[in-house]
Amino acid sequence: MFRHEVVNTWPTVVIGILGYLVFYLLNRYLKIKFLSELVAALTIGFTAEWAVMLGWGTNINDIIIGALMPLVPGVPLTNAVRDILAGNFVSGPARAVEALISAAALGFGIAVVITLF
Repeated sequence: MFRHEVVNTWPTVVIGILGYLVFYLLNRYLKIKFLSELVAALTIGFTAEWAVMLGWGTNINDIIIGALMPLVPGVPLTNAVRDILAGNFVSGPARAVEALISAAALGFGIAVVITLF
C-alpha cells in the first residue's frame, strides 16, 4: 500500500483479521479493553515478524501499520474533540483519556515486539 508492494497485501489482511479476532474475543470474555488491545498488538507484532522471517512479506513496517489500522481509536478521539467543543468538559476529557489509553496499549504492544526482535 505504501510502497506499492503487492506481496505485503495478503499477510497484512490475514494478520489484521487475526489481531482483530484476538481483540474481539478477549474483549468479549475479559471485558478489559486495555488488556485486549495490548494482547492484540502483541499478536499482530509477533505474527508480522514471523511472516517476514518466513518470507511471506517483505516490509514489516507496512504489515504492522496496515494490520493495526482497525484497532486505532479514531472515532473515540473524534467524539472526545466534539464533546469538548460542545462544552462538555467532563465527558470530553474522559473520552480523550480513554482513546489515549487505547493508543498507548497498541503502541506498547508493538514496542515490546520491536524491542525483542
